[in-house]
Amino acid sequence: MPILAVDTTTRTCSVAVVSRSRLLFEMTTDNDETHTLHLMGMVDQALVQAGISLDALDGFAVTRGPGSFTGLRIGLSSVKGLSMATGKPIVPVSSLEVLAVQARSISNASDLIVSVIDAYRREVFLAGYRFQDNQMIEVMGETVIKPDQVAELTTGVPGNVIFVGNGAVAYREKLAGRLKPGAHIRFAPDNLHVIRAATVGEIGLDRLDTGGMTAADIMPVYLRKSDAQIHLASSTR
Repeated sequence: MPILAVDTTTRTCSVAVVSRSRLLFEMTTDNDETHTLHLMGMVDQALVQAGISLDALDGFAVTRGPGSFTGLRIGLSSVKGLSMATGKPIVPVSSLEVLAVQARSISNASDLIVSVIDAYRREVFLAGYRFQDNQMIEVMGETVIKPDQVAELTTGVPGNVIFVGNGAVAYREKLAGRLKPGAHIRFAPDNLHVIRAATVGEIGLDRLDTGGMTAADIMPVYLRKSDAQIHLASSTR
């Protein structure tokens, strides 16, 4: 059951072909160019390297946000087009969930994994998770807040707190400094802060068993208004 997985929620762009038994191919880029310039080329390369045609895929998995407004539109629209062309389903995956799954390898059952994505404007997208009996449980819902508000959300949380994501990297000192005394915190190693399409595909495969969605049913999750929407609202007042 091979699927194509895509992430474009941050400045990195990642594409993978994943099956039940193994990762067939993965490619991740990190540069200042818009994802429009290279995403479809990466998709073509991934399929060639995996030795699989587009029609042979069983479906698609794509991060639906939160993250970059432009990046989300590029990734979702591209995968929606592939889904419509092949008639194969899509599994939308939270970018914050992906980071939590990646950090699971360094966590214990009592740990709270806090996924943090840089939202710019001195804000972060954030959610918190625990893993119990091989199940991921969301204990802090997806939100957008100031980095110095994170302490309020984690105050009184039992166990260790693990921060993961590019927002954890950008605001490391502020996150560590604002937590209450006695809090046991860790930051994930560098290789876990980048959203990997392989992890998106891993989650997507598990959820494809219960049925994917059609292109028309999938909407991005922004959590806040775009700059264009804010400017438009202010100009009409």
